[in-house]
Amino acid sequence: MGKGLLENRIAIVSGGARGIGKAIAFSLAQQGCNIVIIDPGFSIEGEETNENNLVQETAETISKKYNVKVLGYSSDISDYEVVKNICDEVKSSFGKIDIIVNNAAILRDSFIFKLDQHSWRKVIDTNLSGSFNLTSCSSKIIREQTKNDSSYSDGRILNIISTAGIWGNYGQAAYASAKAGLMALTRVTALDLQRAGITCNAIAPFASTRVTESINPQNEEQKNYKSSALKIKAHYVGELASALASNNGKNITGQVFGVRGKEVFIFNNANPVYTHIRNSNNIEDLIKEITNNFTRHSSPLKTDLEVFSSDPIL
Repeated sequence: MGKGLLENRIAIVSGGARGIGKAIAFSLAQQGCNIVIIDPGFSIEGEETNENNLVQETAETISKKYNVKVLGYSSDISDYEVVKNICDEVKSSFGKIDIIVNNAAILRDSFIFKLDQHSWRKVIDTNLSGSFNLTSCSSKIIREQTKNDSSYSDGRILNIISTAGIWGNYGQAAYASAKAGLMALTRVTALDLQRAGITCNAIAPFASTRVTESINPQNEEQKNYKSSALKIKAHYVGELASALASNNGKNITGQVFGVRGKEVFIFNNANPVYTHIRNSNNIEDLIKEITNNFTRHSSPLKTDLEVFSSDPIL
């Protein structure tokens, strides 16, 4: 096997024992990257299962297939101290950390009027706070590497988000809020680490996973989405992650990408689409403007499943 794009680099992938995280770990390893997987083998709801050996099995498979070093931790990233200890161990074992992939996520879907506090907190703790934990702990180490070596420019952070965080979806208050928060965390992290030459980008994936399998379609467009999304293999996401993690991605930061099969797109930030300057303090004038103009510039109330219900290009 020839030299890959990520030869001898060290990547930590949360939720890397299956699904999109596993596909990303495989793709990074194919490019010569050494891998650290953090995955407790929880169910999609974040409950303990009998699959706590899953991370070791995945680690062994990757190591044998691509002849790279792989470590596996059956740990919960929602615990800050656990994550800090793992980052310190990885630094001690490999001498550095280069790439972070925040992929771990759980689902506890329920309509807002039925969602309980415990479920809300569990999703936020894993999907958003867990990503903060790994980003915070690892960025300290990566930043120190840039200080010690002026030629070092391999620091990459990739956050796996969801279009549910942009458009929303029925019953996904916790999941969508966490993913929307992760987009904001992406932007701020990119700003905070820009001077250190460490990039941070987000990827909204479309692929067959436990998340897509759990979708309960509410209309015809959502049925189309589920049938098309389940056709897409996760390796497309892994390839985009590898490209952004390579030297070719060193000047790209703070961006939100999407990958749907062979389609790769970049989202714009939430810029104003229409502006009205009031020429009086009369509230009636404001109401007239809202009624006549703001409504026609408003985004349609569609879920992400409806927005992307067309057939993917495979």
